[in-house]
Amino acid sequence: AVLKRVEFVGPSVGDELATDGALAMLASILCILAYVAVRFEWRRAIGILVSVLHDGLVALGLLALFNIEFDLNVIAGLMAVIGYSLNDSIVISDRLRDLLGSRTQMGIHECSDVAIKATFSRTMITSGTTLFTVGALLLFGGDALFGFSFTLFAGILVGSISSITVASTVQELLGLSPQAYQKKEEELVEAA
Repeated sequence: AVLKRVEFVGPSVGDELATDGALAMLASILCILAYVAVRFEWRRAIGILVSVLHDGLVALGLLALFNIEFDLNVIAGLMAVIGYSLNDSIVISDRLRDLLGSRTQMGIHECSDVAIKATFSRTMITSGTTLFTVGALLLFGGDALFGFSFTLFAGILVGSISSITVASTVQELLGLSPQAYQKKEEELVEAA
C-alpha cells in the first residue's frame, strides 16, 4: 500500500469550519421556527418545536455521555436528526389537524391516538429502514463516520419515540381541543 495523500487541517481552519457549522445549524433552526410558526396553530407548533428540541438535546446528551468528539460530522448528524424529527412530527400533526377539523365527537386524547395509529406504520417503516442503514454505518463505517452515524442512530431512535409521545402530549397540555379548533375553522369560513 502506497500513501498517496496526506491532509492536515490547522487550528484556524478547524475553528472556522466549526463556527460555520454552528452558524448553519442556527440558521436551519431559525428557518424551522419560522416555518412551523406560519404553518401550524400555536399549540401544535409548540408541541412540534418541543419535540424537535427534545431530540436534539437527547442526542447532545448521549454524545457527552459517551464522550464522542464534537466535530463537523456530528453537526451534520444533528442537522439530519432535527430534520428527521421535524418531518415525523409534522406528519402526525397534519393527520391530527385533519381529525380536529372533521366535526368529530372524539376528545383530544382519542384524536391524538387515531392520528398516531394512522401514521404509525409509516413511522415504523421509515424509522426501521433508516435505522438499519445507519446501524450498518455505525458498525462498519469506521472512526471517520462514527460520530455522524452514532448521532443519527440515537436521534432517529429517540425522534421516532418523541414525535409520538412528546409533541402530542405538549399539544394536549396546552389545551388543544377539537371544539376550539372547530370554532376557529368556523370563524375562518365565516370571514371568507
